[in-house]
Amino acid sequence: MRSEPVADIAFRPFTRADLPLLATWLDAPHVARWWRRDDPSFDALEARYGPAIDGDDPTRLFLVLADGVPVGFCETYLHADDPAWDRTIGLPDVAGIDYLIGAPELCGHGLGTAVIGALCALVFELYPRIGGIASVPQAANQASRRVLAKNGFRLVDVRPVESDDPGDSGPAAIYLRER
Repeated sequence: MRSEPVADIAFRPFTRADLPLLATWLDAPHVARWWRRDDPSFDALEARYGPAIDGDDPTRLFLVLADGVPVGFCETYLHADDPAWDRTIGLPDVAGIDYLIGAPELCGHGLGTAVIGALCALVFELYPRIGGIASVPQAANQASRRVLAKNGFRLVDVRPVESDDPGDSGPAAIYLRER
């Protein structure tokens, strides 16, 4: 994989066959720091993402490809589909995004910025009625916050967030990109 920014970003639906790759990425220190999990087992990963893969959960999962090579994972969802999260974040009529770049050597070269730009275009296409896209990285995740700012997200608030998901709990930076 080259180190300069990648121009050809694509997304394909995430499948069960991608779970081992995601497990590897989630165990990488640069990802594990922000995507904390109570149970790192493969069974827990399957339990978490299996319903969305099967279409039984409205969250949409994607493998991120750069020049045809898998480089990351992302998910998008309507906040309205999770009323508790919707109330916690407090931004009406938005879709949320979560994302990661899998290999540490791909970070810091513009790939994340390109991925988030392409992801925003996809999310606005998938959800034509939303007023914006929210992202809620942990407040200390400065790299993620910079990528969001570069893609037109504005900081709405920095505050503690409570969630059943350990990766979402704690001091968070709430960002919004309006349509």
